[in-house]
Amino acid sequence: MNQKIQCLLVIVVAVAGIGAKDSATQDGVANETNGGEERVVTIRMDPYMDLCRGVYVPPPSLTSSLYCWYDVRNAHSVISPSKVEALSNDPFVALFHEFVHDGEIAQLLALGSMHIKQSGPSNDSWLPVFYENHQTYTLHDRDHPVVERLTKRIERRTGLSCDTAEDLKVIYNEVGAFKTAALDAIHKKEDAQRFAYAGDRLATMLFFLSDVTNGGYTIFPKLRVAIRPQKGTAAFWYNLKDTGEGNVQMKYSICPLQDDQKWTAKKLIHTRGNELRQLCRPESAPKSEK
Repeated sequence: MNQKIQCLLVIVVAVAGIGAKDSATQDGVANETNGGEERVVTIRMDPYMDLCRGVYVPPPSLTSSLYCWYDVRNAHSVISPSKVEALSNDPFVALFHEFVHDGEIAQLLALGSMHIKQSGPSNDSWLPVFYENHQTYTLHDRDHPVVERLTKRIERRTGLSCDTAEDLKVIYNEVGAFKTAALDAIHKKEDAQRFAYAGDRLATMLFFLSDVTNGGYTIFPKLRVAIRPQKGTAAFWYNLKDTGEGNVQMKYSICPLQDDQKWTAKKLIHTRGNELRQLCRPESAPKSEK
């Protein structure tokens, strides 16, 4: 009988200890007891949701090394310098402000108006439609002078060649659309065969063709970077490491769209033709253990 009472006492004490520990954990702070001494342990949660809401505040250790500048590397930039904002230095992610003009955006949307189906009023309410979360159409440089002009502008602003780049893809999203864990570098066998002549996807240029009030952020969770859609702005980043391998840190997600619609366009730049512009550095590869 005494043994049963002792066992019950041990269980009660253990449960009480666990309850005290749980109650001490509030707002990401826990009191941990070690050898009679109490210390505060900060619990850091994944900032994915904060990034999507646009409320994540990066620490000064990250923001102190970021800066903005006017890019005047060529004659065109001297007349109209590029407004560049660095969001991450390593890996490199940047914004080009005022990259696409309103007239060019209107022309891009008009070129694909026959391909896009938009929701409309139905039963006195607005019912969104979903086509695998998005609809797309592609535009080649020969389709319209504005497309060719954008390609030339990309080459001037980035210093990369678009000779082997993919056609411009215009993307239309409606409320609720999202995308998770995407990496633009080639990782499928069929894509590698399809673009064997062009090489891997070196870099991405993402154009924002409409303003979005709620949601629709493009985020890089591993870099703690969130990009709010802003009409006329273009985001640029590299998909590969210096060794030519896909960089998993550049996996990005597109947060759920809470507005009626969102328009973007994407240009994927390949390695072929950029061997001397963006050098591959095999010495950056990890050393094999002997």
